[in-house]
Amino acid sequence: MKYRFTVMFLIVLCGMISIAAFNPIIGPLSRNLGLSELQSGCLVSVAGLCWLLGGYFWEKQTFMSRKKMLASIMFVYLITLVVFALLADYAADHWQGSSGLFWIFFLLRAVAGFFFGGIPAKAQSYVMGWTTQETRTKGMALFGAANGLGFVLGPAMSGGMASIGLTAPMYAVAIMLALMMILLGLLIKDEPEQKTIRSAKASSLSPLDGRIRLYLWTGLMLSFALNIVQVTIGFYVQDNLGYDARQATQLIGLGLALSGVMVVLSQIVISKLKWKSDHVLRVGLLFVVLGLLGLVAFIRYAYVDFLLLGIGIGFTLLGYSAGASLAVRDEEQRSVASYIAALQGGGSFLGPVTGTALYTANIAAPYSFCVLLICVTGLFSLRRKTVRVPSDLSQ
Repeated sequence: MKYRFTVMFLIVLCGMISIAAFNPIIGPLSRNLGLSELQSGCLVSVAGLCWLLGGYFWEKQTFMSRKKMLASIMFVYLITLVVFALLADYAADHWQGSSGLFWIFFLLRAVAGFFFGGIPAKAQSYVMGWTTQETRTKGMALFGAANGLGFVLGPAMSGGMASIGLTAPMYAVAIMLALMMILLGLLIKDEPEQKTIRSAKASSLSPLDGRIRLYLWTGLMLSFALNIVQVTIGFYVQDNLGYDARQATQLIGLGLALSGVMVVLSQIVISKLKWKSDHVLRVGLLFVVLGLLGLVAFIRYAYVDFLLLGIGIGFTLLGYSAGASLAVRDEEQRSVASYIAALQGGGSFLGPVTGTALYTANIAAPYSFCVLLICVTGLFSLRRKTVRVPSDLSQ
């Protein structure tokens, strides 16, 4: 049984790495291709919007077995990544600054986002089908961990491969997804989609429900801020430090790798502290603000800023996801997991175009705006009344 969950965890993790790895390279890559900051933001935002639409669409489809459908979705998504990377490599030497180039990239990112949305949707379908009322919370927690961790590791991997080439991460994640397709084919049994739908009884739960509203808002704001940072940081480092595209991407990659390490370490620390989710959430938001302020005021100490951001992300991720899960009944866990999974798609849609638009107005504006949003969210969390749920994160 455990190996099936491991395979699904890896599929979601690799999928999230692949979608997030695009963010740090789009700034330097767009400048190499003669695209504007706003155009680069649109390329990320359209993928985020189509991710949301695709997740809703693919979750409802039953025209083939779920294994074949997941494999087909992964294959089409993989092809869009490879085609985008090949076209970017060609355009860097032969086709810079063309409006036609932007629209081809735009279409590829839209298709990629639409098919990517099916990966977490179908993975969640598997997890719901494999778990019972008693084990569903743990299954959904595993699903959420893959989402959150992938969104941090993707940019770290992307920057780390900058010395090879700006499109190298896209080829790497395509290989990873191909390996996941092999694991899916070898280790997961084919089953009719209808079985999952019958076995997954979910209670209707509104995202505006008072028990989870603040947690979901916090998750959306964190995803929004992270997407703004990831999409604009390449421009910001180049413009402030005078680095070329490869130097900027290497710095960002190492910085995001440090953030990823701190995300993991901070969650280990949290498990030892056994704090309540609201306490974890507030500490996380504080560190996110410190990291963002550091980027504005002390960019030459960027690695320290990334360390602070990593601590904040780790605490905040666990705080809002655990808080939302612990605040609802077992039969409502699927709805909560769906909402939490959608947060990153929402942030990927709203953040990039907002961040690049703000950046064109003032290079510090995106980070100052994020600080304001996170501070407002923190104030709301301080005013929130405690909900009577299981007492700590260890339960």
